[in-house]
Amino acid sequence: MRKLQRLMPLAVLASILLVGTGCAPAAPGTGATPSEQGSLALLTAALPETLNPLAGFDNNGTGKVNESLYTLAGSPDTLPRIVPLLAAAEPTVSKDARTWTVPLRRDARFSDGTDFDAADVVASYKAIMDPASASPIFGSLSNLRRVEALDAHTVRFTLREAQVSFKTAMLIGIAPSEAIVPGQRVEESALNRAPVGTGPYVVDSIGPSRLVLAANPDYRGGEVALKRVAYEAAPDDNARAQRMLAGEYDGTTLPPRLAQTFAANPEFELVTATSADWRGLSLPADNPLTGDPKVRLALNLAVDRQALIDGVLAGAGRPAHTFVPAEYGDAFDPGAVFAHDPQRAAGLLDEAGWVVGENSMRSKDGTPAAFTLMYNPGDQLRRDLSLAFSAQMKQLGIDVSVEAATFDQAEPRAGTDAIMLGGGDTPYDVDTQLYKMLHSSYPETGAYYDNPSRYADPAMDRALETGRTTLDAAKRATAYRAVQRLYVGEPSMVLLAFIDHTYVQRAAVSDTWQGTGTLLEPHDHGTAWGPWVKLGQWVPKQ
Repeated sequence: MRKLQRLMPLAVLASILLVGTGCAPAAPGTGATPSEQGSLALLTAALPETLNPLAGFDNNGTGKVNESLYTLAGSPDTLPRIVPLLAAAEPTVSKDARTWTVPLRRDARFSDGTDFDAADVVASYKAIMDPASASPIFGSLSNLRRVEALDAHTVRFTLREAQVSFKTAMLIGIAPSEAIVPGQRVEESALNRAPVGTGPYVVDSIGPSRLVLAANPDYRGGEVALKRVAYEAAPDDNARAQRMLAGEYDGTTLPPRLAQTFAANPEFELVTATSADWRGLSLPADNPLTGDPKVRLALNLAVDRQALIDGVLAGAGRPAHTFVPAEYGDAFDPGAVFAHDPQRAAGLLDEAGWVVGENSMRSKDGTPAAFTLMYNPGDQLRRDLSLAFSAQMKQLGIDVSVEAATFDQAEPRAGTDAIMLGGGDTPYDVDTQLYKMLHSSYPETGAYYDNPSRYADPAMDRALETGRTTLDAAKRATAYRAVQRLYVGEPSMVLLAFIDHTYVQRAAVSDTWQGTGTLLEPHDHGTAWGPWVKLGQWVPKQ
């Protein structure tokens, strides 16, 4: 999951490329419309720092250049199915969920003309697993002991520990083995600017502020209908909105409040995508206030989540009480919620000795009821949520000071100061949404933003391990419902909301093209997601 962290190239790549790009109604000087040209122009907040799948590009199963073994399929409001793409069929999983054998399709070719086979899968995964490569997605394969080719069209993955959710690790983009230099740092790879993939698109050009993808002429099944996609960088939200209004581009992603300003304009359509992307704040264990279990529960009862969603998100979100949204089906426990109960919250604080003084603020034995909440200075949404949370807590007598802090500044303070976090990087199995945030082996075995409150409960560990290792779907769901019930009894954080991602598209686009709709989205998003998640499947309307 990605919160305040250093893996910006990856987030910026998915939320960059994803965020969109610009495509003027026509290529410069042509006077033609995008539909007549078979092109699309999207405006994005930033361009990717790397196009290398070994560094995380195209790593969520929806790659346009580098495809993965499996991809996502489903409706907008349900957990997507993980279905074969470069794999020829579902994996064969051993009874102990530690060995995964994957047959590969035989009709895929890379854009450089080389055939796709098992050697490419092995080389891609080994490169990510190699510490010398310094891949930012190294941690996503920490449970992978080895990957090997059984023959030219069969790959076997062997895990250190059982992990039923390992299929989510097969959403990583595959590069050709011929382009991978063993031991080379990913930042030095030629794939960063010139990726070679099996996908429907190839890189036509890339510059400081513009990335253009062109249809892969040798794509299996034939060249796709949408021939050209241009992404242009525009970091400022308001600037992107103005350029959309000026008619320069076909689509962009905007914060919910700004996107809402397009809702009544018939020239545009507002697209809202459901996500498993959560926002919430850590409660540091070494802070005398937030380290108190009764205080943690009180904060969860006191916060008015719906007011935050209505105010900060303009309604574009759903309350988050645990890390599990309703889209997880049987694994979701609808009863695992914190009722908004400021009166009970105040009573818990009183019981814990945090009492109201003459200034209406609380303290205990001379220690003020106060903590600092840090947010990424480049993220307006986290800032606004932090300020709104602070205002609500002041009514409870708790002083929450809000402070902008970079990733490097936040990390050494994670034990004493709270951080406004976000998560759901690969949310296509409930295990990936929960394990690193609640298992006691973290953050020691991960990063500082994994289980940042250092939550430790043997019963929680057992439930998480059951969910991770059993192949029985009903037992998995039962285990994860138990996780949620344990969590609401003794929370480690204050989860606030699952964020709906909002996109603006010119109405002429959907008049011209039959799109594919949206999918349940991860934390990293943007113009590579939303209505443009599977551009290679678009077909013109007759």
